[in-house]
Amino acid sequence: MRQPIRNTPLLPGSLKNLFFPPEKEEYTYFARATDCPFASGDSVLKGAWAADASMLAYARYGAKPMSAADFRENLARGGLRCLNQIGDWNAHGTQGYFAANDRFAILAFRGTEADDPVDVMDDADLVPVLEPDHCPDGTTPRFVLGMPALVHQGFKRALDRVWDDVRKCIADYRQSHPEAEICFTGHSLGAALALLASSRFADGNISLYTYGCPRTGNQEFCDRVLADPRKTTFRFVNLNDSVAHVPLESALYRHAPQNCWRFDENGNLSEDNGSFRGDIAALATVFTRFSVDLSLDLAKVPAPPGLVDHSPARYCIRLWNCV
Repeated sequence: MRQPIRNTPLLPGSLKNLFFPPEKEEYTYFARATDCPFASGDSVLKGAWAADASMLAYARYGAKPMSAADFRENLARGGLRCLNQIGDWNAHGTQGYFAANDRFAILAFRGTEADDPVDVMDDADLVPVLEPDHCPDGTTPRFVLGMPALVHQGFKRALDRVWDDVRKCIADYRQSHPEAEICFTGHSLGAALALLASSRFADGNISLYTYGCPRTGNQEFCDRVLADPRKTTFRFVNLNDSVAHVPLESALYRHAPQNCWRFDENGNLSEDNGSFRGDIAALATVFTRFSVDLSLDLAKVPAPPGLVDHSPARYCIRLWNCV
């Protein structure tokens, strides 16, 4: 168990803090980067860095877009420079960024935005579809014998929209930094995209850190994700985060990995086998007397239990408290 050594308080459990990142004055990205460098950190420290990177992928202060200057400044605090923006940041749909320095790089995907109808449709399209094997460079699909790997159609479609950009980012960085760690990360929908994207590369210097990740594919897909022992994969779950319980566990949907690092109500972090609460029990409070009206003052509306655990800021604060 990893116990918190700091006591930075969580933001209020409102719908605003569920749907949007903190306001500018409420949170400082990579505030302890100088004292706690990524490259020399353990999995929890790197997890804190990746959580900040995941939340920064929303590029907002509350509901308002973050300026390009502020986005660059936040990355610079972590010694990072944005080399590529993934997707169209002025439109709906898949977005992310690739930031790097000479020691490591981070590929972060944005999670679901409540006011983005494309995200909502992608999340809801849970029909399982074939995810072909990829060649070692992550480019050309090839088919092999064995059970097929199936993945969530909406997540696959969301990644495929930007796949050429993602592939080029990794290839370009690898040419000049062949041994540097590349950290794939994301929160919510972004976590599923990071998981799916990392599975397409046969690169032993790739790591994966996800937060509130929904189930993304079947057991064959999960086996593929975990097949390369050189890759490090960490799945973080905050209490009973409801998004970690969808789609419902079945022959079509499993977690990769099944074990996760889970926070309890006191901010203690420990390894859990993923069975901490059944899907139906975890989801019951979400769908009982809950509706979203984005015209309301969301800062004054409490989020339901389970969903409040999905707040990206809660992952960031709790992880940095353990460092």
